[in-house]
Amino acid sequence: MTLGEEIASLRDAFEQGAGELGFADTAWLFVERVAELRGEPGVVALRDLLGQTFPTLHFVASRYLSGGRREPVDVSEVAELLRGTRRVLIVGLEAAHLDALVLALPRETRIGLLTYRLLPVDWDRVLSNHPGRVEAVDLTVFQTWAGARSAILTFTYGRRAERVYVLPAFARISGADVRTQFRDLIGWDVLGGVPAVYPRWLIELPASELTRLVEPAHMEP
Repeated sequence: MTLGEEIASLRDAFEQGAGELGFADTAWLFVERVAELRGEPGVVALRDLLGQTFPTLHFVASRYLSGGRREPVDVSEVAELLRGTRRVLIVGLEAAHLDALVLALPRETRIGLLTYRLLPVDWDRVLSNHPGRVEAVDLTVFQTWAGARSAILTFTYGRRAERVYVLPAFARISGADVRTQFRDLIGWDVLGGVPAVYPRWLIELPASELTRLVEPAHMEP
């Protein structure tokens, strides 16, 4: 296999993983696996090959090379913020965080997953990980989940000053009218910093679009 074919193969694999596991989760999986097989030189090569295409991978690889490692998902603050909600609509997909959240929320809390994504996703396969617990919610009907005891939770990917990086799906449903229809709009940071390269696949929004922002204890500036 030529170098070009190897890069293309890795790119396709990362894109597929990011579609159904999330950008941050897939980045850590790739970095950890490459580090296991090829050590730090392999992680450097991975970052150089795919980092410009997938900024979250560039960020995670750089963090790994500086001594950082994946931390366990801490769902406690998010679960506390969602206490008393009847419906939680999740925007974006990060498998490890979603798994932790599903376990933390009471069974009577309905959990919806917005099925809008720029990457191809087999939603049936994603939802099969949480049978009877997580529901598919189409972009055209998401407002049926609104209410005084409803919340939207979106994954975020770093913050620079008072602006946060989110998936385009959140921009499709955010706005002043949505804020009046849901009790909370919560951002849950899954990256812990802003990628050094241009954050493709993400958009920048004022943090004021959210009612609360949950960030890791150690955030990179």
